[in-house]
Amino acid sequence: MKIANFWLRALAHLIDSIVLNVAAWLISLALFWPVYKILAFLAQRRGDGIASFDDYFNPWLTQIADAVLYLGLAAVYFVWGQLKYGTTPGKWPFRIRVVDARTQAPMTSRQAWMRFGGYAVSYLPLGCGYLMALFHPERRALHDLIAGTISVRLNQRTS
Repeated sequence: MKIANFWLRALAHLIDSIVLNVAAWLISLALFWPVYKILAFLAQRRGDGIASFDDYFNPWLTQIADAVLYLGLAAVYFVWGQLKYGTTPGKWPFRIRVVDARTQAPMTSRQAWMRFGGYAVSYLPLGCGYLMALFHPERRALHDLIAGTISVRLNQRTS
């Protein structure tokens, strides 16, 4: 195993973010669209005009709902996924695994949750917690330091 470099980790994180955003958008659409269609149908039956989606749902509140949905999905995606598989769909093609920094054993449940919480800290301010992996000798980001984890690349391809 060798330490995963910053750029591969950044690309993996981008892939993970795209997967999560698309999933959250699809679930949000699946939740809100049927409600909108029912409300529009009822309005039409009453003889009212069909209002726009934004007339039925406050855009600010739908953004809050989307953020909560995204956070819930991200918790399952990162915590459960990394605990069960040691990786995420974004890290998998690059053979990146997240392990305990001291023992190189799979991370614990506590470490997975601390790492997930550490993502928020790593984003603030302006992603500096992620960027510190560029300069850290072990390429560890702030969330890795908080959780006691390290991202490594496996030498051989595994499933």
